[in-house]
Amino acid sequence: MLISVDLYNAKPAHLQITDVVRQAIATGSLRSGDRLPPIREAAIQTRANRNTVSRAYLELEHQGLVQARQGSGVFVTDCGAEQERLARRKCVLQKIGELLTESRLSRLSTEQLLSLVKTEAGKTESTTTGTRK
Repeated sequence: MLISVDLYNAKPAHLQITDVVRQAIATGSLRSGDRLPPIREAAIQTRANRNTVSRAYLELEHQGLVQARQGSGVFVTDCGAEQERLARRKCVLQKIGELLTESRLSRLSTEQLLSLVKTEAGKTESTTTGTRK
């Protein structure tokens, strides 16, 4: 697994690392039992301090997504993928609430809102799959 950090990004490096790992778990690139790169290797990849990588791994462990095994490394937990999907679903629901508030303030009907969502979803799908709609 390749972990990268944008040194010019205002977001702290340890949060960028946790985001990359969380996304890999959510998409299935990292599965239950998969080993994360050792801290030293990840620090070299990201050009970040080992303490920064360690902090990111510790945060992921606190979230229940990974588990450190003394002398063996850091591994994705059995329930890591499901926990990440649930966390992302909760985030989506929160954003739907915000979207509904904005649509009401913009005086969009439910039908107009759904039409906009479908249009944007179509754009996203065509970008993701590399096809045009």
